[in-house]
Amino acid sequence: MRFAFSRLTLCLGLCSPLLLSAAETAKPDPASPIERIQVNGSALPAASQTNDETEQLLKVAGIMNDPLAAVFSLPGVVYAGGDFGGMPAVRGSSPDDNAFLIDGLPAGYLFHMFGNSVFNEALLHDFHLDSGGFGAQYGNATGGVFSATLRDPKQQDIGGEAELSLLQMSALVEGAVTDDQAFYLAARQSTVQLFIKSGDELDDGVKIYQPPKSNDYQARYLFQLSPEQKLTLTLTGASDSARANISKASEQGRTDPESVGDVRIDSAFANQQLSYQYQHPVGHQLQLRYQHSSNSEDNQYGGDQFVSYEDEQQFLQLQSRWQLTAAQRLEAGVERSQRDADYRFDVIPYYCTDHQADCFAQRGDRIKAKDQLHYNTDSAFLQHHWIWNQYLSSSVGLRYDQQDYTDESFLQPRAELSLQLTPQQRWFVRAGRYSRLADLEKSLPLLGNRQLKQPTATHYVLGQDWQFADNWNFSTELYLKKLQKLPLGLTDKDADQALHYSNDSEGQAYGTELLLKKQRSSGDWYGWASLSWSKAERTDLRRNLTSEYYLDTPLVANVVVAYPYDEKWDFSARLTVRSGAKYTPIIGNKPNPYYPDYRVAVYGELNSATLPVYHRLDLQAEQQSTLFGLPVTYTYAILNVLNRKNVSGYFLQKGKAGEMPEYHIEAEENLGLFPSVGLKVQF
Repeated sequence: MRFAFSRLTLCLGLCSPLLLSAAETAKPDPASPIERIQVNGSALPAASQTNDETEQLLKVAGIMNDPLAAVFSLPGVVYAGGDFGGMPAVRGSSPDDNAFLIDGLPAGYLFHMFGNSVFNEALLHDFHLDSGGFGAQYGNATGGVFSATLRDPKQQDIGGEAELSLLQMSALVEGAVTDDQAFYLAARQSTVQLFIKSGDELDDGVKIYQPPKSNDYQARYLFQLSPEQKLTLTLTGASDSARANISKASEQGRTDPESVGDVRIDSAFANQQLSYQYQHPVGHQLQLRYQHSSNSEDNQYGGDQFVSYEDEQQFLQLQSRWQLTAAQRLEAGVERSQRDADYRFDVIPYYCTDHQADCFAQRGDRIKAKDQLHYNTDSAFLQHHWIWNQYLSSSVGLRYDQQDYTDESFLQPRAELSLQLTPQQRWFVRAGRYSRLADLEKSLPLLGNRQLKQPTATHYVLGQDWQFADNWNFSTELYLKKLQKLPLGLTDKDADQALHYSNDSEGQAYGTELLLKKQRSSGDWYGWASLSWSKAERTDLRRNLTSEYYLDTPLVANVVVAYPYDEKWDFSARLTVRSGAKYTPIIGNKPNPYYPDYRVAVYGELNSATLPVYHRLDLQAEQQSTLFGLPVTYTYAILNVLNRKNVSGYFLQKGKAGEMPEYHIEAEENLGLFPSVGLKVQF
C-alpha cells in the first residue's frame, strides 16, 4: 500500500536522476509477437544464465547496466513523471494500472527513488514487458505487466564481482556448496550520499539532514533434488531514505507554505520466497511457490504531516503445465493471498485524481487516523494452447479473481488467434478482459470511498511479426484499450461529495506501434528502432466531458544501437524523440484562502496545452581490461549529450522579496548533461 498524496512528491530536488531506457525481450510464449522458443526435454531447463535478449538490454546506452530501465525505449512506454525517477506508463494507462512481478509474484517496488531498479543486473535471467492483451496467467493489471525472473546460482568455484560507479556500489558472491547445492548473495548501496554531506544546502533554504540513499539485496540458495526437481529459497529486498528541511525562504516554501518543515522519506520491502519446480519426463511441469512479503513506509512533510504504514502479505501459488499432445498444451494455476496492514496518518488530504485540473480546489480539512486493514484475494486461471496446423494456432484462457475488501469477483476471458502466413510472417489478434484492485488511498475510510469498485479494462490487439532476413525482424501492433470504473474525485458540484470518490469515469487509448530489430550476431552491430502513435483520453460521466489524458504522447521514437568493436571495446548509443505530453496550463493566480499572504495557481482547460518536443541522446563505451590481475570492465557514459533542456511541466513560483513580478510561471526541467564512470571487477 503506497500512499500517493499530491504533497508526497518528496524528492524535492533531492533525487539525482538515473536515466532509464531499453528494448523488448522475446519470450518463450506462443502469444509473443516477436519470437517463439520451445524447449522440450525431461529435465528442468538451465536457468543459471542471463538469456540473450536480456543480455542485449545490458548494453543499452544511458541505463548503466540496468535492464529494467530498458522499458522506456519500448513502443508505447513513457515516463509518468519526467526523467526524475518517473514510473512507466503503458499505452495510455496510469502507472498504477501496471503489475510488477519478481519470479511470478508481486514485488514491493521495482524502482528506487532515483529511478534505478532494485536488481543487480548480473542476477537477472529474464525480463520482459507484456504491454497489452496478455494471457490469463496475469492478474491485477489493466495496463502492462513487468516481469523479472532471477537466475539460479552457478555450479562453479566460489567467486563473484564488485562494482563502483558515481551512482552505486555493489558486490556479488556465488558458487557451489556441494554437487547439487549452490548459492548467491548480492547487495548494492547508492553512492550519492558520499557526495552530499549532512548540513549541505541543495538549494536556497533546503537543508539536508540525511543525504538520500538506497540499498537492495538478492540472495538465493538452490537445492537440485534431481535432474527433474529443484527447490530454491530466494530473499529480495530494498530500501530508500532521505531527510531534509524546507524553509520559508526556499523556492517551494515561498509559494507553498504547507510544504515548510522537515521532510522524511523511509520506504522498504522484503520478500522471502520458497519455490519447488518439477519437470515430468513426458512433459508435465509443476511449480509451487510460497512468498511472505513485508512493506513499510514512513513519510513526513510540511507542518508535521505524516503517512506511516506497515504491511504484511502472504502468497501461495500453484501453477502446472501439461503437454497433452504434440500440438496441444494446457496451463492452469491457483493463487491465494492474505494482506494485513497497520496504518496511521495526519494529513491535509486532496481528493482528486490524475485527471483533474486543480487538486487545490479539492483540498480537505486536516485529518488524523489510525487503523488496520485486512483482506484476502483468490484467483485461478486455465489456458489452452493449440497448434491446429502449420498455419493456424490459438490460445484461449479464462481467469477468475475475487477479493473480500469490497466483495467483488470477476470472470475474465482472454484469447489469441494466430495465422502463420509464411514461415517468416505471422499475423495475430488478441482480446481480453482485465481488472485490478482499487487504489487503497482512494478507498480507505476518511480518505476515500470504502465502496469504491475495481477499475476494469478491455484490450484488443491486432499485430504481425515478420522475420524478413537473417537477424532482422519487423513487428507492428494496432491496439484499442477501453477502461471502465475509473475513479473520479468529487467536487462541491456533486451532491455526494462526502464520499470523496466515485467510479464515474472511463477512458480509452488506441494507437499503433512499429518495432524494427536487428538481433545480435558475432562481431556485428545490433539494435532496434521503434515508433509509436497513440491517443489517450478520459471521460467524466457525471458531466459527460471528454478530454485528453495527461500522459497522451502522440508520437514516440527510439533508436538503440550497440556495436562490439573488438574484444576490448563495446560502444552503444540511444536516441529518444517524442512529442510533448498534455498538461493543464496556468492562466493566472488568486489569493490562497487558507494563507492570506500567498496566492495559488488558476488553471485553464484540462490538458489543453502541449509540452515542447522531448529529445535526448545518450552515449556509452565499455572497456575490458585487468586490474591487479583480475578482469575488469570500465563503463563510460554521457547522458543527454546535447544537454537538451527537456520540460516535464510548469509551476507557479513566488519570487524572492522585492522581485517583480511577485509571481511567475517556471518550467520544470528534466536531466541535463550527466557524465558517469563505473568499473566492475570479477574475482
